[in-house]
Amino acid sequence: MAKLLVALAVLLVALMGCVARPCQAGYGYPNPMPPAPGRPNLPPPAQGPKAPCHPPPGPRAPMRPPPPSSPPPPAPISTPSSPPPAPISTPSPPPPVPITTPSPPPPAPISPSSPPPPAPISTPSPPPPTLSPPPPAPISTHSPPSPTASPPPPAPISTPSPPPPAPVSTSNPPPPVPISTPSSLPPTPSPPPPVPISTPSPPPPAPISTPSPPPPAPISTTSPPPPTPSPPPPAPISTPGPPPPTPSPPPPAPVSTPSPPPPTPSPPPPAPISTPSPPPPTPSLPPPAPISTPSPPPPTPSPPPPSPISTPSPPPPTPSPPPPPPSTPSPPLPTPSPLPPQGLTVGHYNNICLQAEAIVRNAVSAASAGTMAGLIRLFFHDCFIRGCDASVLLDQTDPNNPPEKLGVPNLTLRGFEVIDAASAKILEACGNVVSCADILAFASRDATFFLSGRKVDFDMPAGRFDGNVSLASETLPNLPPPFATVNDLKANFASKGLTADEMVTLSGAHTIGVSHCSSFSSRLTSTSDMEPGLKSSLQSQCSSNTGSDNTVSQDLRTPDQLDNQYYKNVLSRQVLFESDAALLTATDTSAAVRANAGDTGQWEEKFKAAMVKMGAIEVKSRANGEIRRSCRVVNTR
Repeated sequence: MAKLLVALAVLLVALMGCVARPCQAGYGYPNPMPPAPGRPNLPPPAQGPKAPCHPPPGPRAPMRPPPPSSPPPPAPISTPSSPPPAPISTPSPPPPVPITTPSPPPPAPISPSSPPPPAPISTPSPPPPTLSPPPPAPISTHSPPSPTASPPPPAPISTPSPPPPAPVSTSNPPPPVPISTPSSLPPTPSPPPPVPISTPSPPPPAPISTPSPPPPAPISTTSPPPPTPSPPPPAPISTPGPPPPTPSPPPPAPVSTPSPPPPTPSPPPPAPISTPSPPPPTPSLPPPAPISTPSPPPPTPSPPPPSPISTPSPPPPTPSPPPPPPSTPSPPLPTPSPLPPQGLTVGHYNNICLQAEAIVRNAVSAASAGTMAGLIRLFFHDCFIRGCDASVLLDQTDPNNPPEKLGVPNLTLRGFEVIDAASAKILEACGNVVSCADILAFASRDATFFLSGRKVDFDMPAGRFDGNVSLASETLPNLPPPFATVNDLKANFASKGLTADEMVTLSGAHTIGVSHCSSFSSRLTSTSDMEPGLKSSLQSQCSSNTGSDNTVSQDLRTPDQLDNQYYKNVLSRQVLFESDAALLTATDTSAAVRANAGDTGQWEEKFKAAMVKMGAIEVKSRANGEIRRSCRVVNTR
């Protein structure tokens, strides 16, 4: 081939030498440029016979090389004249050729490092011209046709990338597109659009490229140097092919496919890249695989978000319990028997004298209503002086020290005989084991039971011992007078451990019994606030020509019944004592009066509790008391 070229060159030089001489003489050679300015009119007519010299070059006319006025170009032009057509025809196949050529060398560098691919893209274009100045020039000029040969495929692909990617994608659009598309798709949530584009394009080009490669092979054999440079350009072109599509999202996208290893599906892409080296078809197949595999990853990441939704806690309903507390009205008062610290107990005599309480109740039941009322008052006067120790029962034994029963407030006390009868019965049945203090406590409890129509019944704790001291001088200081103010009453009851409400409750016992006119004479004056009708009635009952101290019922409506009528009388100003009327002068006591007047059951329960509490005032123990054989006198020592 080289010899042929040399021979052709020599022949051309010889011919050119021959032609040069006549041309210089001004003959009409197809290139009139030099002679035209020299001699415009003279040479044409005279040189008519010389025409035969030009025919030889005539056939050479198709060889356009002379136009480039420079001798060197024509020589290469003649040589390329035959090869150019080949490259022109080959441009269409170049895509496959690049596929085969890139697979061995380019893919290897591409897989290890993503950045290199872009670098070769810029460098490949310069290398071709450097290898052989003449051939590369035409190749570069003809390279444009190659894009023209397959513009349709690149058209869709060229849209995402600028001018450079377009030609590159033309050479090998299918493989890179699928590979780059999946790689970029996994990160971005827009995989569907690229996938369809890449899927259709890969199959058709793949088969076309495979048949076309053979023709280029022989062409490359025609001139060893040119073919070698020509493959390099396609190789970079094929290699850049993948990058250009990828650059739109990121240059190293194709190579970055291995980077997605975190999602397990990504490993397949690298495998196909290495495998394509043997044949182009192999790479064409893997692309779909990565495309299909990357699609699942996007859905997988989406599920995790729902998991953190699990956060509920509806325990607010718990605060509802508080409402129950309101269920504490007046019931606590009904349950009276709070055992005092003195060791009083209910059923104290069950193992000593079981019939003790029954004997007392029988004795009380035989008494009159007035006597029963006297038993309640007797118990109250006993407890307020030296405590509940039956000291009020003692008779005078020392002329110089009258007992309590001889004190002014106690001169009208009644019920002593009931206590004596019960004590004698118990002594006969059980011996000297039951104290007089307990007999008096049981008797007052039984009196309320019968006077209330058997409504007010409660257990009275026992275990008291009898006192040895009884002084009349202690009655007035400890017993509230009938003319006491509300503050005096509060103070007096408080000294015994009783509250104002308990004081109002125990005052309800004034609903039964009688009172001497001397106890309320001050209330019969014109300045009294007593109800006029009652005042008038009492004035007539208390007037006596003999000067005796008459008695009147404390409750004109229900004189023999223990009920809440007393509180109604207080509100209507139909009570005898000033101490009774004083209950309306204080807010708390007035409220208690109204409460008791409006609810009989409430007062009954409160009265039970107050009686038990009062029965525990300053009780005696064996250390400072005794069990009398006779309730009227202390035991002899």
